[in-house]
Amino acid sequence: MQEFSNIDMIQTSHRKSGAMFVRPIGLLIIIIASIFAASAFVHLFMSIFSPLSIDLKSSLLDAGMMVVILFPVIYYLVYEPLTTSIKDLNKSEEALQDSEGKFRSLVETTDNSIYVVNRNCEYLFINAKHRARLNMVFDEEYRGKAFGDFHGPDEASVFREKVDRVFETGEPLQQELRSMRDGRYFLRTFSPIKGPTKEVRAVSIVSKDITKLKKEGEAERRYRAIFEQSPFGILIIDTNGKIVEFNETARRELGYSREEFAKLGLSDINPQSAEEIQDRIKEVINKGRHEFEVKHKTKDREIRDVHVNARVLNLFGRNVIQAIWQDITERKRTEEALQQYRAQLEKLVIEHSRDSKT
Repeated sequence: MQEFSNIDMIQTSHRKSGAMFVRPIGLLIIIIASIFAASAFVHLFMSIFSPLSIDLKSSLLDAGMMVVILFPVIYYLVYEPLTTSIKDLNKSEEALQDSEGKFRSLVETTDNSIYVVNRNCEYLFINAKHRARLNMVFDEEYRGKAFGDFHGPDEASVFREKVDRVFETGEPLQQELRSMRDGRYFLRTFSPIKGPTKEVRAVSIVSKDITKLKKEGEAERRYRAIFEQSPFGILIIDTNGKIVEFNETARRELGYSREEFAKLGLSDINPQSAEEIQDRIKEVINKGRHEFEVKHKTKDREIRDVHVNARVLNLFGRNVIQAIWQDITERKRTEEALQQYRAQLEKLVIEHSRDSKT
């Protein structure tokens, strides 16, 4: 579009320059000066050739004056504007050809499919990308072909409906679809091509392959489902210890609302000092993955024991730490109780052995 605006600017500048050749007052001054100069020259000429008759001298004077008057008029009002207009036209045509070449190069090298159809969905233009998708070998192979010649009846019906709507409304519209040809996902943009009287003459379609984005979106949705439905607490933490994301289990186990948890940092749920927390973060970053046990502090100030599996991920366009924890408080208490029970049994055995000897 910028190339076309550049052409308009060139043509406007040419028209402005063409309108400033010689103004009427300037032309009048040139003619008057030329008359006096010619009159003096003719009188000088006649004085040199005195034998000429009076009538002949008058004729020569009249002819000389006429030539002097007509020459600047013809030159400045006809010849020079005409030659300048021809030059401007040649420059405009060169600029237009250059712009058209750049536009065609852009259309032919883009990674998007671009094509133009009429009201009958017949192809008027197809770029190289779309020709390759339709397995066309020659540039003009699409001539006389319609959309329905390369797609099934259902796809052709939906496509015709979109084209008809653009012709009727004169407004662009978009459509996301999955191609039945190869199963890829596309985002189509239908745009009207209008004539001088604003009537829709054709419809251009730009079809962008969004398969990768769709797959990434599906992967993100699957990750989100696992993230939220996990029976373990999960935190996404940045390298400064700020909690970026958390799941429902983490919030519920620590006793906070979602609004409250969203404002917390690691120092709010970890009773360790800020230096100890930062050292742990650096350790995870250096190793890439790390398992450890740590204590968590709930909203009610209860201390819970947790086993953490942390690893470095690249999410949201930056490196973050995903920490998955399992509450092992009850297990730890059971282990401590068992250890105390074993210690008591050993003590009783030792005492019993001592009493037996005595």
